[in-house]
Amino acid sequence: MSEYLVSDSIFKFHGEIPIPPDKSISHRAVILSTFNKEMTKINNLLLSDDVKTTMYSVGAIGVMFAENNGKIFTRGTGIREYIQSPETIDCRNSGTTARLLTGLLSGQKFSTRLDGDESLKKRPMDRVKEPLEEIGAKIETNNGRMPVDIFPSEIKGGSIDLSSPSAQVKSAIILAALSGNGELKINIDKVTRDHTEIMLSYFTENIIIEKNCLTVIPDPKIITDQIEIPNDPSSAAFFIVGALINDNSDILLKDICINPTRIKFIEILKNMGANILMNNERNVSGELVADINVKSSTLKGIEISESEIPLIIDEIPILSLAMCLAEGESNIYGATELRFKESDRINSIISELSKLGANISENSDNIKIVGKEALTYGEVNSHNDHRIAMMLAIASTKCIKDVKILNPDCVKISFPQFFEVFEKYGRNS
Repeated sequence: MSEYLVSDSIFKFHGEIPIPPDKSISHRAVILSTFNKEMTKINNLLLSDDVKTTMYSVGAIGVMFAENNGKIFTRGTGIREYIQSPETIDCRNSGTTARLLTGLLSGQKFSTRLDGDESLKKRPMDRVKEPLEEIGAKIETNNGRMPVDIFPSEIKGGSIDLSSPSAQVKSAIILAALSGNGELKINIDKVTRDHTEIMLSYFTENIIIEKNCLTVIPDPKIITDQIEIPNDPSSAAFFIVGALINDNSDILLKDICINPTRIKFIEILKNMGANILMNNERNVSGELVADINVKSSTLKGIEISESEIPLIIDEIPILSLAMCLAEGESNIYGATELRFKESDRINSIISELSKLGANISENSDNIKIVGKEALTYGEVNSHNDHRIAMMLAIASTKCIKDVKILNPDCVKISFPQFFEVFEKYGRNS
């Protein structure tokens, strides 16, 4: 599908909307299952393009997969018994795959080359390379970009200070340390998503989690053979905002991950006036999960500080749309990290929402938005960024005329059925 046309300007989101499994947790479930030489059952794995890339990548180093009744079964090799891929491992468009595998393969006895598509080649890899080198890894990049060459090395124990706001960098260090020659303490300066350490503590005995410090113990000892994936709050965010901004909407989203590092956007929306309730809270494979009810609401402007950015990095596109339709002015400060996603998201957000008549501008990585009651119409482009494509679809529900979205197929990266769900649960019928 090269384009998607939204021609019905009257929308009402309703019913129990199905949300796909969590992408971040799915990546990590696939990678951690490689530690288990026996069978691991993964329930509710997201089979999106990005996660399939991770599956392909670990398959290239000896991991086997099977599917039965919607469940994925893996048989790993153990972290010190991966096999050398005879070819370059193609990480395609998945930055998560590239960064996590750089860590996973840093302590191996063989060399590996990781590469990707043209989009991935634009994304920085030195932010992963440099801390890994600090603990003994031998890595070369192409001027800080892919391809990445990983050479045999010994990962050292001891300690490392991590100031990066990226959960992927932290995860890469954890994965490298698991094949190291001693315990590694990771001192953490900034709060980031913590799915890797949560799943590792659920799946093995090889991590000690303390405030501002993780201790990673080499050679994973497996303590369970099953992993359950909750549903993705970042994917849910699009329909949450869709329901908030469209009159008479009332939706239920079930089994959503409510890890505190993932639902900052809900807190922000509530502070804007959103009617959002969480019920039936419970624990699934170490992660907090709940059912979320959302109803139409009148939103007001808000300020988002630089310190909040790491916790809403995937939700800023849809939050920006919410601010475009809120009363008053909103500001997002210090959003530099958005430049290093599937697209330069600061540019993508501003350029595409401006085409739809939004009052939005940028100044030195800060975004200023003045709210309006409705948007206009026009032709917009996803920039091959799944979160931009989905944000534009939700934006179209508040446009006075038709909206044509170019390059919408990128939603397959995280939410393959997005447009089908959008049509079924969004049309005012």
